[in-house]
Amino acid sequence: MAIAYRRSRIELYVDILQAVANGRESPARIVNAANLSYDRVVHCVEFLEEQGLVQRIESTSKRRYRMTSKGMNVLRYFSEVHSALFSEKKALSSIKIHYPKY
Repeated sequence: MAIAYRRSRIELYVDILQAVANGRESPARIVNAANLSYDRVVHCVEFLEEQGLVQRIESTSKRRYRMTSKGMNVLRYFSEVHSALFSEKKALSSIKIHYPKY
């Protein structure tokens, strides 16, 4: 039996940012790409817009979003963190831990 995994809020935001960065501009396409409900996507996208990570495209009457440079920087940062945490190339012996002296 598989254990259900629930994504954190940050993981949801990153999944939505990745979807928008990959050209999914409408909430319906973001829903499919991020595997979330429509209501959840709308709520998260509103938060990301308030933070300046995505921008609503004003040219149409439908909701459309695109990445901002700040959003691309955040996505790049999380990609680097993910790579550092889950890289198989990095050996544990290369990590230096400094213990306090008592």
